[in-house]
Amino acid sequence: MKMDIRKYFTWALAAGALLAASCVEETSRFEGGEEKPDPNNVGYLSFSELNVTVEERMDDVGNTPEARAATRAGNTDFATYRVEILDAAGNAVEVTDKNGTACKSFLYADRPQQIELPAGSYTLSISSGPTKDAAFEGDEGTPTYGASPKFTITKGNTTALTDVVCRLLSVKVTVAYKDTLVATMSEKTRAELVLGDKNALTFEGREPALAGFLKPLAGQKNPLVLYLTTKFNGKEITEQPLTVADDAKAGEWRKITVGLQHAEDGSVIINAEIETWVYNEEVVVDTRTLATFCEDRIPDEDGPDAPKLTWPGHSLDEVLKLTPDNYDENGYFTEPCEFTITTKDPMASLVIDITTDNPEFRTLLDAKELTEPKDMFTVQGLALTALRSWGFPAKNLAVTERTFPLEVLMKILSDYEGTHAFAMTIVDEAGRKSTSTLTIEVSAGGPDPRIVWVGHDIKKRYNTADLQKPGSVQIRISATQGVQSLTVAISGALDLDGMVPSKFDLADPEATEAGLSEKLKGLGFPVGAEVTGQTALSFDITSFMALMGTFPGDTDFEMTIVDSTGVETAEKVMVHVD
Repeated sequence: MKMDIRKYFTWALAAGALLAASCVEETSRFEGGEEKPDPNNVGYLSFSELNVTVEERMDDVGNTPEARAATRAGNTDFATYRVEILDAAGNAVEVTDKNGTACKSFLYADRPQQIELPAGSYTLSISSGPTKDAAFEGDEGTPTYGASPKFTITKGNTTALTDVVCRLLSVKVTVAYKDTLVATMSEKTRAELVLGDKNALTFEGREPALAGFLKPLAGQKNPLVLYLTTKFNGKEITEQPLTVADDAKAGEWRKITVGLQHAEDGSVIINAEIETWVYNEEVVVDTRTLATFCEDRIPDEDGPDAPKLTWPGHSLDEVLKLTPDNYDENGYFTEPCEFTITTKDPMASLVIDITTDNPEFRTLLDAKELTEPKDMFTVQGLALTALRSWGFPAKNLAVTERTFPLEVLMKILSDYEGTHAFAMTIVDEAGRKSTSTLTIEVSAGGPDPRIVWVGHDIKKRYNTADLQKPGSVQIRISATQGVQSLTVAISGALDLDGMVPSKFDLADPEATEAGLSEKLKGLGFPVGAEVTGQTALSFDITSFMALMGTFPGDTDFEMTIVDSTGVETAEKVMVHVD
């Protein structure tokens, strides 16, 4: 005998609402504000407490107070700084400035008191102006300063931006020659400094006076090399490479002094001493033989005795591509996943730096305080809990060999399509250093748009007895071109008794029945703006399984997604009740 479906339906709505109320955790890396309930899934960004400064920089590097005399950065007229709000994909968001003008960037002087934004992860980009690829001091607009703090907007809440510190956006470089070399080298000496693949400056003469500024390219290593051309003791030297840094970064001052050194066999070596000055941080002096007439250079890092990270059967130089084929029906990674760190001397530091192009995973990282690099030797709080639960080592680290499993991390990532990079920088007690990056590309496979039943084969039918735990029927939708409609059709043994239509469009439930949106929300479905135009969304309809116990037989939930270009994909979630 069938039981009253209305009673079960009312219970399911109440349970769904209770589950939603108890499980939502909204956090912000900035100060929270007064809650403002809003039905449109938006929050607020306040500029009222924003205070922008430019860090002090040292024009001289030395050990005396006089040598360390501090001067302020060039442009401190913050009113002229340009501000943008970037969404999780890096696109500028249109906002309204204090003058009522709709724009995608505004002057700091024209910042509004508060703006409304859809819930999600964002970046505040502020800079004194465009950064030139290469320029000498004194060139107009050089140097530039800026900052890019991240923040999160949560539904109905106000996020308040507070202190933002702008820093140098280029690598500062200076070139000098020791007296012993100046006395014997040609007046037509030329030093070309090349950063990355193309950005370059040429320092002419034996006593170059100006500092230069080179812009590093984002998302890649930026080797800095000096190519020396001169005539030394009658011998022509043409573009002799002297490696300054394997990876120079914005905010550093690479102070290069080229000189002479006599080798044990009596030959003369041209070498360089590099002082690396990072503003407001400790000075690190990096002195080494960088180029000779006959000898190899000593690298910044990754030497033969540098720490090593290995994953048997895999190369960390290649992107790991994950699809549902890499997981079993319960969503667990099916390959051995043990990583091993080996060092010549005991490990002294293990820094994990995580980047992603998936906005949902970025929001998770933000909630776990993992948007900045963390050292496993010192990390605390939420970040430590998350990294340790994912499999990264947190104990017994001061050893020369450490193995750790990352199967849990692989399982977590299966729910987040996109590319995720885990850079692991290892330093041993002797100062040897290496960086290895585990890059993972997660794809649902199949067509675009795509419908995936997380942890399950959507082509198979499952018994509802095995689908009672929360998350058992979690559906993930992806559509590169954005969702236009998402239709659900329910057929088979389940009798809805008119409480919910057997077919409805989640993009516009009200077109089927007035008030349907709230009913569907209670059952775990996204509706309206949570669907339309989205490129990725997920929802859990496990609560439906509790309704089906008295309806033995097969029931199908057929979902049809149409993207903004009209491309259509359909899949069925197929269940059975004994």
